[in-house]
Amino acid sequence: MEEFKVAAAEIVAEATQAMISVTDLTSFMYCPRVLYQQKVLGYEEKPTAAMVLGAIRHSFHDLANKYEEAIVVGMPQEMAHDETIAAYARTYENLIKSAVMSRAKSLALFDIQPFQILPQLQQLAAAEAHERAVNVHRFSTTHNVFGEELWRLLTPKIFTEVRVRSQPLRLKGVVDRVEVYENSVLPIELKTGKMAHDGVWPSHRVQVAAYMMLLQEKFNTAVTKAVVRYLDHNSSKTVVMNPYMELEVRELTEKVIRLLQGETVPKPCGRESCNCSR
Repeated sequence: MEEFKVAAAEIVAEATQAMISVTDLTSFMYCPRVLYQQKVLGYEEKPTAAMVLGAIRHSFHDLANKYEEAIVVGMPQEMAHDETIAAYARTYENLIKSAVMSRAKSLALFDIQPFQILPQLQQLAAAEAHERAVNVHRFSTTHNVFGEELWRLLTPKIFTEVRVRSQPLRLKGVVDRVEVYENSVLPIELKTGKMAHDGVWPSHRVQVAAYMMLLQEKFNTAVTKAVVRYLDHNSSKTVVMNPYMELEVRELTEKVIRLLQGETVPKPCGRESCNCSR
């Protein structure tokens, strides 16, 4: 009953305070008309193969987050470096297979068989396993801790699919990955597709800036930088927070709320790649 009351209160708060998603900000930057069509007029976004692949990646990272404690606690004392990596790799290989098979029907809509995409995704899983295993082994050997104590003290702890929300900011969202250190928090956004030649794309900058603001409130600590990781290019770009970015997020939030509360459908954006002219 108490959980029901909390959920009901959150629904009322969103209705009265016009809470929007961080991705609404980036959608607005691309095309206000499409955002209006989807959120106000109820047009459904046509699924794409890229969206299914993105869902598989997110599902895998969510599973990796859920299983990491069991891996760490279950490792024998003074486990060798290679053995630690192997323990992670075995688990993560199974997790990526599970994530792919859970979307088999969606893949079939685009004539994609699981075996066709599994090798590439297994590389993603192997890279994630290696990164987390190295982090755990280094901490364990440095501090001479194992099992449950290792998990309790481990820094950084890596969480995926972290849900954040703020009524004062009127924003909510899901951060792909968050690394929690003793005195700091680092959000990491995972992206596929093209990478900007210089820095990050404007929409990616706004997205991680919003996440920094939300995480700062959630953890009650300064969050001064974020990372955008471009998976297809094996490259990571750091975004450092500044007052102008915070102002940009707040102004965009106001614009999106006004748009969604209004009755005027925005004009087509004019991009050839956009289907907003319907």
